[in-house]
Order: sequence, then C-alpha cells, then structure tokens
Amino acid sequence: MTEPVTEIQCIRITKGVRNIEEERIATEVGLTLKINNQVENQFLYSVGLDEQLVYGYLLSSGIIKSVNDVDRIDLENGQCSVMISKEKEVKIEAPKFPSSVSFEQLLKAKNILTSNQQNHKATRGFHGAILMELSSGRWFTCEDIGRHNAVDKVIGYCLQKGYSLSDSMLLLTGRLISNIVQKGINSGIPVIVSMTVSTAEGIKISKEHNRTLIGCLSEEGCWLYHEGSVKLETHTCVDKVSD
Repeated sequence: MTEPVTEIQCIRITKGVRNIEEERIATEVGLTLKINNQVENQFLYSVGLDEQLVYGYLLSSGIIKSVNDVDRIDLENGQCSVMISKEKEVKIEAPKFPSSVSFEQLLKAKNILTSNQQNHKATRGFHGAILMELSSGRWFTCEDIGRHNAVDKVIGYCLQKGYSLSDSMLLLTGRLISNIVQKGINSGIPVIVSMTVSTAEGIKISKEHNRTLIGCLSEEGCWLYHEGSVKLETHTCVDKVSD
C-alpha cells in the first residue's frame, strides 16, 4: 500500500557543495469518481480517508445535503462509484448558527492543527485542515497534498460522525480562495478561517452568504475580513478606526 510519505536519495547542494542525502517527500495517488455511472471528478490526493474525501466533496460541492442522500458507495482500485437517488426530496431546515466564536477557540484549533502536521513537518509538502464543533470542542484534523482535499476530508469525516456543521468552524493552512470558501458555505459551516490570506473573491462570497471569514490567524491577531452572523469575541482587543 502506498504511504503518504516516502524517502528518496537526492542531491543536496549546500554552499555549492553536493552531497547525496535522504529526502522525505510526499506521494500522491489517483481516484476517479463516478456518480450514477457518470464521471464526476478525478482526484490526486494523499492516500487515506478515501471515503471521507468523497463524502466531503459531495457535500462541499452541493451535490448532496446529507449522508442519507447516498444510496451506495463502492471504492476499489482507484475507482469510486456513488449512487445517489434523484427521487429523494428532503426538506432541509435553515441552519442555526452559534452567536459567537472566541479568539481563544481559534487559537486552540490552530495549535491542534499545527501540532498534528507531522507529514508537513517532514516534507513541507502538505496542507492541513481542522474542523471543530464549537459547542462541544470536539475536532478532526488531517493533511493532504491538496488544500481542497484536506478540506473535503475533514468535512466528510465530520459529516459521517454526526458533527453539527452549522455549529462548527473550519480552519486551514491554505489561502481562502473563492472555491474553498464556497466549500465551507455549501457544507453549512458559519466560520471559515485560514493561517494565510484570502482573495477578494473569497471575501465577496463570504459577504454574500454572511459567513464569518478570518485570515492570517496567529497568536498576535488576525484579519477579520467579514464578521457574519457569528461574531468574533475579542475581549482584549480595542477597535481602532483610521481617521
């Protein structure tokens, strides 16, 4: 079975001197997704959490609304076949979002995420994501070579485990580009956070859907791109407005 990290011999050049050294690098595998016998997507991803990747992709892409929408899922030899009943029409109630999230909760999620990025520490080749349920504090985190895959995996895992996604925040290491933000929105997640920056389009989408979008999270602070229906508690901060 393929492992997410492998070792190779590589030429390391340091101050003009060449040496043969062992280097740990990320690996990738492929998966073809078919929905109702039609090819939907092809993934290049880090091995592991294959089923969760598929469920997360289906939800974050707006293809399903819950696990009950999937009649059958078969995974074998780089192929995934999903059967979705087109006859099901389940009324989905409007999500009830929490009133606030604290800066301390953001930092807790960040610290959990960074402490669990063992593959990235070894190779510098992985993205990470964590989904944390705000009321309970339970969480799940993973790594993948693709930031979209990491997001889909944590969403898929938490969907299967019965997390309340409308009571959760999503934190990732990659940029908040528009389709990443849209994944969080489609999944019903009210707070979307990154350790790096957002694009203008990502901010625009968060405003259109009134989701709280936060970037450049660190111990010192963050960018509050948009404060949606979930307010950010910053008790120790003083708002300053430029003249």
